[in-house]
Amino acid sequence: MTFARLPGTRSLRLALGAVRERTGAPGAELYVKAGNTRRIEIDPWMTPLPVDPDDLDTQVSILDERGWALRAGGANRALFLADSGPLPEPNGWRRLSRHSLRPGSLRLPSPSSGTSPSPAADLAEHEPDDEETAGLALLHGVLRRLGERMPEARLIRGRLDTGASAAVLASTTGVTGRTALRLATVELDFAASRDGRQGHCRLYRAASSLQMLSADSIASEIAERLTLATALAPPFLPAGEVAVSPALGCYLLALLAPLLRGRSGWRRLRKLGAGRPLGPPQLQIVDDGALDAGWVSAAQDDEGVPTRAVALVRDGEPGEPLLSWEDDGWSGFAAAGCRRRSGWRALPEVCHSHLYIAGGSEPAESIRAGIVHGCYLLDRAHDGQCHATFEASTNGNAGGLGEGRFEVDAIGLIIRRGVVLGEAPRVRLTGSVRQLLQGIRAIGDDLRFLPAPGAVGAPTLLLTGLQVEAIG
Repeated sequence: MTFARLPGTRSLRLALGAVRERTGAPGAELYVKAGNTRRIEIDPWMTPLPVDPDDLDTQVSILDERGWALRAGGANRALFLADSGPLPEPNGWRRLSRHSLRPGSLRLPSPSSGTSPSPAADLAEHEPDDEETAGLALLHGVLRRLGERMPEARLIRGRLDTGASAAVLASTTGVTGRTALRLATVELDFAASRDGRQGHCRLYRAASSLQMLSADSIASEIAERLTLATALAPPFLPAGEVAVSPALGCYLLALLAPLLRGRSGWRRLRKLGAGRPLGPPQLQIVDDGALDAGWVSAAQDDEGVPTRAVALVRDGEPGEPLLSWEDDGWSGFAAAGCRRRSGWRALPEVCHSHLYIAGGSEPAESIRAGIVHGCYLLDRAHDGQCHATFEASTNGNAGGLGEGRFEVDAIGLIIRRGVVLGEAPRVRLTGSVRQLLQGIRAIGDDLRFLPAPGAVGAPTLLLTGLQVEAIG
């Protein structure tokens, strides 16, 4: 096996010295990243199930990427450059000059921010052949099991990615960092028809390794969602309790992300309670860049600042804000490593890594069984609404979030005292952000993460005070 070795910190420092000499910039930072992904794609368009694995038309490709990004400048002038390929040698920066800097500013973190060493990060160029075999086996297993449960299902498209990436960073302030990540994702689209009713399901799941994805559980989820998507609309929907699965809970939490980062988010979060707690005492919302076994877990963020767990909501009350190093010490709060790059061509931005509602002690099954007369919503409806709207303040800033509202289209079941009375193929869950948080009545023990920008996690939740209506 061959390895794509990233440059060492000495090479980066030599390049940084050359950049500063040519531009006259007081500070500079270099970020180099390499990644490879093995992609297996199935595009049979409405292939019936079950299907013989030998008849599936699959395409396997290897996607390699390597690039670097440079930031340089000072208080009044700055530049940002990014390009693919290996990092230029120290004498390869001749195109830069003092005229390369443009109006703008640049600040960089320093070791006083608490930078700690991270392990070396070198990248295997390609996974071994058995990774491809395991990936094909997973896809075939999903199709076989789904065909046994729901032979009317049709595969529209499937894709499995298994990849790894590594990055190295150094700046003239003395910050250095090396990280390595691995991720496996599967994205599947299915359709089904039952008694003339068409339904569709799209599932996107991720894990830190391919071995943690289960063909049986994925097939079960798809069959369950396709069954609901092709059901008859209920004649009525009961008012009252609504239990949401971890999958739908992740979507709801993702809608709250603007309230859960930065100075302004924390201020607005405090206003949400209007003199009352944000939620029940058992409500804990956390962001943790170094979460054990997390998909994007790393000792440092993309600016080399150490990551840590931040309790955004603690015991139902506002905890501490998610602050980058630039805001360290604001209102007495310490910063966390929370600046991420969406790609090596992008500038680092404040972003969550593993944002989740901590699981409670109540078994999820008992929450569902305890519904007196209400709904259990399993997932977001395909191509349905899923958004939050926040009123703008009179001064033009994003204030007034206490009256923020959300809408999510979902699929689920109608339940009475633990018994399923019917299916709800498409309903709309609506309410205010305040109602959502203060309406949490129970938190399950089945915390689960779904892919988002980073990862978002939630357990089963029992909610009250929200509106549920059937939609066509």
